[in-house]
Amino acid sequence: MAPATIKIRRLPDHLVNKIAAGEVVERPASAVKELVENALDAGALTVTVDLRDGGSALIRVTDDGIGMTADELPLALERHATSKLARDEDLDAIATLGFRGEALAAICAVSRFTLTSCPRGASQGLRLAGEGGMVKQRLEVPADSGTSVEVRDLFFNTPARLKFLKSSATELSASLRALTQLALAHPRTHLRVASNGRAVLTTPAAAEPRARVGAVWGHDVAERLLAVDRTEHGVSVRGLISPPDLARGNRDEIVLIVNGRPVRDPALLQATLDAYRPLLPRDRFPVVLLAITLAETDVDVNVHPTKAWVRFRHPRLIYEMVAAATLGGLRRPAVVPEVGPRGDGRLDEPAPGGVAEQTALFGAAAAVEPRALFGRVLGQVQDTFVVSTSDNEVFFLDQHVAHERVLFERLQRELREGTPAAQALLFPEPLELPPASCALLERWRAPLERLGFAFEGLGTATVVVRAVPALLKGSEPKRLVEAAVDEFGGPGAAEPTLDRALAFLACRAAVKANMPLGREEMDRLVAELSVTETPYFCPHGRPIVSRVSMHDIRRELKRTW
Repeated sequence: MAPATIKIRRLPDHLVNKIAAGEVVERPASAVKELVENALDAGALTVTVDLRDGGSALIRVTDDGIGMTADELPLALERHATSKLARDEDLDAIATLGFRGEALAAICAVSRFTLTSCPRGASQGLRLAGEGGMVKQRLEVPADSGTSVEVRDLFFNTPARLKFLKSSATELSASLRALTQLALAHPRTHLRVASNGRAVLTTPAAAEPRARVGAVWGHDVAERLLAVDRTEHGVSVRGLISPPDLARGNRDEIVLIVNGRPVRDPALLQATLDAYRPLLPRDRFPVVLLAITLAETDVDVNVHPTKAWVRFRHPRLIYEMVAAATLGGLRRPAVVPEVGPRGDGRLDEPAPGGVAEQTALFGAAAAVEPRALFGRVLGQVQDTFVVSTSDNEVFFLDQHVAHERVLFERLQRELREGTPAAQALLFPEPLELPPASCALLERWRAPLERLGFAFEGLGTATVVVRAVPALLKGSEPKRLVEAAVDEFGGPGAAEPTLDRALAFLACRAAVKANMPLGREEMDRLVAELSVTETPYFCPHGRPIVSRVSMHDIRRELKRTW
């Protein structure tokens, strides 16, 4: 049987537009984003968005921008027809949100559409209506300045894509996420969004980002955010970030903007999160609004049709600027109070019988400069939580993880100054371990011996423990080694590091939950925690402190004085 002849032919325009729609218009949120970006590019001061059934039944975007003439409007429905690029060189320095000339044509290709536009200063506009990318009606109509795009029955002619749409609530949520990011990126534009006739987002024009954040994320949140402002090497990073105790369970409220364009850049996101890592556990995320401004020639936005990804000419510089700006915002007394001099230039001193005279948990008392980070100790709850208070907050400190942090940093200091003390065992303890455990101990031998362990026979069937860190001298060596094998060989096992070994040692030595503490021990623990470098999280990333605002308590109890 002879093979069939393969003929190359040009695809018809309507099919090309459908294919393009597959890249540009993934769901109603994609169409909403593209249409609102067009409105912003047109200089709109007010944009109104109406949605029905999450946008699958209706998307209507109306703006008061510059509008289009009767000659320009039909061109807007053609692929790669745009007012935003005039020369090849313009592609290297894009200053608008849209520029490819694909979005409107792609949206109209998979919907029933009505476009109405009137240029500023005119009283008559043009209305085009049709479906599947084909214009079926053309009318001159009275119209206000600006443009209105009405998209009905999205994906009516592409059932394969239609069946992949989620519920109306899910699609609405996706649209609101996109609109929220655009609203935060362009605070001077008034944005109104309604779903099924009900207002769901209203952001009046704002002169500065904090007011816009208040309209989007709430004024209580906006008031607590920390200002960020750093400019170097032609790059500016400005915005608002949350203190560590204001965190979320997801990344939805981390908004990164490059030259007015909300972007999804994994490296930028990671640079932001890295600044918070010592302060936030892995499953908590900050509230962040950062606007990065740089020369248009130093950023390429022509990476993907959705224009959500960018590529930087000097990526390392940008990521370091974002991390440095975020760290700068977090390193201030409002976030972590510093020990400061009194009016007479001397540091505050403890009262007689206070912190300086108390005995440290596990070891001799160390000189501690008091810092009122967690206020004064009230007592202990369930023999596990130390409760303290300041004028503005009540703190619940997990005594085990608090002591972990104290011991971890104490051990770090001892390592910098020399070698931590070891306790030789009077009777060395032989251990019979499985081969895998012996191999694991062999890998971790260097950091463990730096901390005071001493082994013989590693790599053989019988391992002999001859010494343990002095901090653990009361512990049974066999249980220590078994715990080390469980810790270092468990989920997420990584390359041996000294900090990981330090964290293990601190955890084993720390005071446990369900252990009563005396008042002096609690005072000492809180004082030593207050002067650590990272007082909010243990070395494993668990939070140490839960805090309750006195303002919230007064409000809930309706206490007005």
